Amino acid sequence: MISLPAHEVERRFGVLGIPNRFTPQEIAALTTTDVVLTDDVIAFPTPSSNTGLNILILRELIGTDPRKQPSFFDHPWYLDESFAKEDCPAGWHHLYLSVLPDSISQPIDYSNSLRERGLELPSAVEVALMLFLHYAGTGEQLLQKKHTWCKERATMNRHVTVGAFGRNGLFVSGHPAEFTSRGLGICAKVIR
Repeated sequence: MISLPAHEVERRFGVLGIPNRFTPQEIAALTTTDVVLTDDVIAFPTPSSNTGLNILILRELIGTDPRKQPSFFDHPWYLDESFAKEDCPAGWHHLYLSVLPDSISQPIDYSNSLRERGLELPSAVEVALMLFLHYAGTGEQLLQKKHTWCKERATMNRHVTVGAFGRNGLFVSGHPAEFTSRGLGICAKVIR
């Protein structure tokens, strides 16, 4: 498991140009996660000062220029979507670094089976933060050929997906519930 303490998340936020910061009390309290997981999970905290820690502001801060990674793919469909304005909740986030093999090519309803395993769908901003924080520390682009279903719904009854973080940047997409693809699965969020 990769566990990023608050001070390391704050350092990587600085690299990415994200202004949100932890209080000294949060830095002291969020040094280690109390959840021990498998090797393919990353744990990272976000600060209580989370205003603007959302897809739209991240897109503004990180940008859409594929020549300067990390970046978002410049696809404006979600600029007026409410999910893109939802701030990431403060506290620890535990996400799988890749899609669960059994979730590949499954429609979103497959996510109903996750709870019995102590898992749920992540939010779009959690996935974006996971990918960008990992990139800021390692230079590695996770989910290059995969997308993950996310918990949010967009207009026209589409379900949000995030992934394909490659040379063109990070894709934020929307698909109908019955959509399936060999490139789509679930980077599950671990719940306690």
